[in-house]
Amino acid sequence: MLEQLHVFVKVYEQRNFTKASALLFISQPTISTKIKQLEQQLNTTFFIRKGPKSLVPTEAAHTFYQYALRTIDDYEQTLTQLHGKKRIRCHIGCSNTIAVHYFPQIFPQLVAAFPHIDFILSLSNSAKVAEGVAQHRLDIGLIEKPLDTHPLQKTILGTDELVLAGNLESPYWLMREKQSGVRFFNELYISEQNIHAQIIDTNSNEIITALLQQGFGKTILSRISLPENIPFQQLSTHYHRQLFLINRDDQNDLQAVSAMIAKHFQT
Repeated sequence: MLEQLHVFVKVYEQRNFTKASALLFISQPTISTKIKQLEQQLNTTFFIRKGPKSLVPTEAAHTFYQYALRTIDDYEQTLTQLHGKKRIRCHIGCSNTIAVHYFPQIFPQLVAAFPHIDFILSLSNSAKVAEGVAQHRLDIGLIEKPLDTHPLQKTILGTDELVLAGNLESPYWLMREKQSGVRFFNELYISEQNIHAQIIDTNSNEIITALLQQGFGKTILSRISLPENIPFQQLSTHYHRQLFLINRDDQNDLQAVSAMIAKHFQT
């Protein structure tokens, strides 16, 4: 049954038998057979075939996906306890500004407060962090974009001031990748001001600030991340974005970690 759950999870996330097969190192016919057997056992349909490569999950699949993730997590935790391991893993994913400019202030306190927890830290854009928490690859997410993260729990941590920075006469607009939290505000500003600029995309805040320091381009980014030698213009409070903590409601062992992070930001 556990193997079937792993197969189901990968097919659900990839929406494609071939991609799931490659990730699991199992032949595509075997993947298809296991899904069919699971559907027969539960007397339901999980996927509707839309062409040779596209799968559309049913409502039953959405429900069963959450059950499958919890069951796999419970099994792995039980194995840990059976082998006498009392340590807990906590994988925290942060979007860029939080990871570099906010979270380092709280992390040493977390390590001291929870010596029985093995922490893992990773950096990605807000959408990828939210996806990671929803798919149980991450335990806690800290994001900067107002995403619809249902059914995850979401806590507002505070606000982050965005400014228009760089050479304001430059025709070049430096832009983070499409799923980045700060790109949302850049696109909003460009639309509101009816600006026509040449967009240069990058997935790195460090590249953006380095170019700004050379007097090249302009962008909207967090004031806290701005080196002192880069000129900037303050914007309305409309460009004060909220910072969020997201987690799942079944993480009893890690609720205290989430609570401590939220308390630090909110005080």
